[in-house]
Amino acid sequence: MFCFYLVIRAMGIKFCKPSSIWAKCRGWASCHLVELGHIFFPPSCAACGEDISLTSEAVKTRPDYKAPLCEACVLTFTDLRPRCDRCGLPKYSGSICNFCQKIMDQLGVKEILWQQIFVLGSYEDCLRTAVIAGKRPSGEALVEALSKLLLNQRPSIQELKVDAVIPVPMHWRKRWVRGTNSANIMAKQIASSLKVPYRCSIRCKRLKRPQKLLSAKMRATNMADKFYVRGNQLTGKRVLVVDDVATTGATLSAITHCLLEIGATVVYAAVLARTDDVTNHVGKR
Repeated sequence: MFCFYLVIRAMGIKFCKPSSIWAKCRGWASCHLVELGHIFFPPSCAACGEDISLTSEAVKTRPDYKAPLCEACVLTFTDLRPRCDRCGLPKYSGSICNFCQKIMDQLGVKEILWQQIFVLGSYEDCLRTAVIAGKRPSGEALVEALSKLLLNQRPSIQELKVDAVIPVPMHWRKRWVRGTNSANIMAKQIASSLKVPYRCSIRCKRLKRPQKLLSAKMRATNMADKFYVRGNQLTGKRVLVVDDVATTGATLSAITHCLLEIGATVVYAAVLARTDDVTNHVGKR
C-alpha cells in the first residue's frame, strides 16, 4: 500500500479531499431532500399560513428557503407609492418632500443625519399585524421573509456597497422578557444576502421608557445618550442600520449620531414599516 502511494505521488496525481467531496454530497442531498419534502408537505406562507404552490417564484428560486411568502401576501405588503429618500414618508406632489422639516423639528435637529432610508411599507393594516407578530420568537421566520421582500422590493439597497449591517439594539432585560429581537433577525438576513459582515457594535446604556407611550418631542429626549458604539470596527465604514419600525425616527437619529461621531463615513437606514402620520405618534407603536 505504501509503495502504491509513492507511485501515485511520483506520477503527480492529485485527489480531491474527502471533506470537500462530502460537503458537495451533503449540499446536493440537502437541496433535493427539501424539494422532495415540499411534494408531501407543501411550504406554507410565513405570514398567512396558506400552502404555497410548487410553481411559485418564492419556491422555484429558493427551494431551501424555509419561510417564503405567498403571492397574495407579497402584493399586500408591497407599497408602490414614491417615498422621500431622507425621511421615508410618502411624497404626494412633485419632487419636494413636505415632511422633512416637520421631522427635523420634532427631533430637534437641523438636518436628517442618515443619508437615505428604505421602507417596505406603511405601519398599518396587514403589514402592521405582520411586524407585531415578528416581535415574538415564533415570528422569526416571518421577519426573515419580510427582510427578503424588503431587499427584493428595494433593489437599490444592494447598490449601496455598505461595509456592515447593524441592528437597532435592544436592552438585555427587554430582550430577555421578549425572547427575541426582530432587528437582529433582519440584520443577519440582510447581511447574508448582501454578503457583508453583520455587526452588533451598538449597545444600550440603560433601559428607557417605552417609545410608544411618548409624544414625538419626548421620544427624541428619551433617546438622548441612550446608545454607544463598542470598538472601532465601524470607523471609516459605510453602515446600514436596520429596524422593524420607524415612527418619528428618534431611535435611528440617535444611532446615526453615534456612528458619525466615531467616524463612520455614511449611514443608511432600512425598516420594514414606517408610520406615515407625523402629527401624532402617541401609542402608535
